[in-house]
Amino acid sequence: MSKIYFLFGVHNHQPVGNFPEIFEKAYEKAYLSFLKILAEHPQIKFNYHCSGIIWEWIKEYHPEFLDQIKKMLNAGQIELLTGAYYEPVLPAIPDSDKLGQIHKLTDFIQQEFNVTPTGCWLTERVWEPHLAKVLAEAGIKYTILDDAHFLSAGLAPEQLTGYFITEEQGKMVKIFPISQRLRYLIPFGVPEEIIEYLRPFAQGDNSLALTIVDDGEKFGIWPETYRHVYEDGWLDKFLTLVEANCDWLIPLTFTEYLDHFPPRGRVYLPTGAYFEMSEWAIPNAKVGEEFADALKGIDNFPQGVDALSKEKIRRFLKGGFWRNFLVKYPEANNAHKKMLYVSDKVNKAKSEMLNLKSRKTKKEVAEYISHINQAVDALYAGQCNCAYWHGVFGGVYLPHLRQAVYHNLIQAEAIIDNLVKKDKDKLSYQEIDFHRGGGEEILIETSMYNLYFDLSEGGTLFEWDFIPSRVNLVNVLTRRPEAYHRRLKEYLKNHGQESDRVKTIHELVRVKEEGLENYLYYDWYNRACFIDHFFHPLTTWEDFRKCQYGEQGDFVNQPYWANINKLKNKLRLSLRRKGQVWDEDEKIPFVVEKEINVDTSSLLKVHYRLLNQSAHAVSLWFGCEFNFAFSKKSEEGGELVNQNIWEKTDQDQKIKVTVRFNHPTNIWHYPLETVSSSEAGFERTYQGTIFLPYWKFTIKPKKVWSTEFALEIKSI
Repeated sequence: MSKIYFLFGVHNHQPVGNFPEIFEKAYEKAYLSFLKILAEHPQIKFNYHCSGIIWEWIKEYHPEFLDQIKKMLNAGQIELLTGAYYEPVLPAIPDSDKLGQIHKLTDFIQQEFNVTPTGCWLTERVWEPHLAKVLAEAGIKYTILDDAHFLSAGLAPEQLTGYFITEEQGKMVKIFPISQRLRYLIPFGVPEEIIEYLRPFAQGDNSLALTIVDDGEKFGIWPETYRHVYEDGWLDKFLTLVEANCDWLIPLTFTEYLDHFPPRGRVYLPTGAYFEMSEWAIPNAKVGEEFADALKGIDNFPQGVDALSKEKIRRFLKGGFWRNFLVKYPEANNAHKKMLYVSDKVNKAKSEMLNLKSRKTKKEVAEYISHINQAVDALYAGQCNCAYWHGVFGGVYLPHLRQAVYHNLIQAEAIIDNLVKKDKDKLSYQEIDFHRGGGEEILIETSMYNLYFDLSEGGTLFEWDFIPSRVNLVNVLTRRPEAYHRRLKEYLKNHGQESDRVKTIHELVRVKEEGLENYLYYDWYNRACFIDHFFHPLTTWEDFRKCQYGEQGDFVNQPYWANINKLKNKLRLSLRRKGQVWDEDEKIPFVVEKEINVDTSSLLKVHYRLLNQSAHAVSLWFGCEFNFAFSKKSEEGGELVNQNIWEKTDQDQKIKVTVRFNHPTNIWHYPLETVSSSEAGFERTYQGTIFLPYWKFTIKPKKVWSTEFALEIKSI
């Protein structure tokens, strides 16, 4: 009888910064439960990957789990895969960090299990052709990608039974294609039907293999899966059926298969990931809806068109690829460019180690290396992928994941700055294209703060790092349309009718609270600090909260000119724009100048000067918007009248923000909340607090109106 080889495995990961109870839940309901069932089926050989984050956590809290892995290794039942330690998207980080992350996880596996893995799990299966060279240089012999990669390269589905060879600059790596069909069937299909799906492949050629490696979390913590997989016995039943058919359906590890069978051929794969990623990475929501319509249109072809014909068309469709998340979410791009900036600092400091050995004592060199290693580890943790993108999981929409990225990046940067400069009263600045977008940003660095200003985007402060607490206080997310918001509206319109069968998270539609449609408001500018507004006279607090108001100036997201004056321990940044405001139907030439005074303390002094350049008086309503990334929502917001001071304490982040005005001032404030999709359903997420002091005044011709206030962040 002909045979087919079954290459089965799982990948386990939790984000840096995720809640401890989520780690424990994932361990109990998915990782441990899965391993217990596999241990009861010793004939089932399988492949296993955990990110370094998971291995570290298990080693600390459940070391007995490692003992079970060792038993399975000794029995030859399991093969361990390496990967990038903190699960970054490899194409998005510098090559030296790619190698460092892979070596770090490989070293961990060698030390803990006394085996050297040669297979590599690629985060989210994000592939770019240059990776072949990096993987080969890291000692990797093979990796696993989705069949979507191969289909978009022009291969036929029936060819994807085994592995292929690719290369970059002569450096070779072998690639196994994951079957998307099996990804959807396991564990959501009927076990007997899965066996029957596999059976036709066992005909003629005895060297064929089918690969299925997917998230371990789908075996226990995806919605309804614990009941389905364990309580209802799906996994045990499926593995029992595999064992019963092992005369033709043979489970193997990847290395065993490589040792016995040649490649199916050579392949050069384009950029991509699994198919669903190409849907999520489309940066324009309207285009995303159109792509969804195209896919739905294929499914709704006339009855005479069979499923195979539909799939032939579908495989030629492709949306965006991973890097477009940096376009779709400017906040992700901010974090990514911060990561590159810090990586450059860390790697420059690493290169200095060679020079130190000739002019420092052994103790000094050892201390330097220790600090460098701490900085490298923090940098790598700050590269964890989850907060840089968004699909069916919360991702970039989850503030605690974004803050964990910033915490680690600020930590790495602080270590290096202290190591290199050792200056407690640091105060410096630079003008660079931080965003790598052809513009210019101003970076001010002190011992207390990092202040990053975007001249092209309203002269706004888009990153405000409070270094003692390792917190970026402007780590908020702008409300923007998502293609899936249409699905939410359709679901609510149909009164939330859903079938009872267990579904994949790609099919599931749920809402975690009623009334989410009342929070679908979208911003037309990026949320930051020092956003300069001129409101229409009829604007209400509710209008502004919904971002549905009249803006009567051209300052919010337009270019500003900068001038920097630096003394020894003081710096004055002047940001100026000559624009216009609308007074009824007339355009008034107008100048806004905001001056931010920085020293080595925690106090920022702000001075606004507004100049009416017209020949007649003009009455205006001016507001200065700040977006603060507090950890919890404390109120629904409203209006505060005649305030001399505004304070907010964040116990979780251990900071206190204080704003003092030179004259009694009115304030609008409210929580910034988004509606996004997660594995548990559509949900509302608090992103931060909008704080906006405002003033109403009349300026005579050629006169200046001015105001001053001070901001301070302190540790508590």
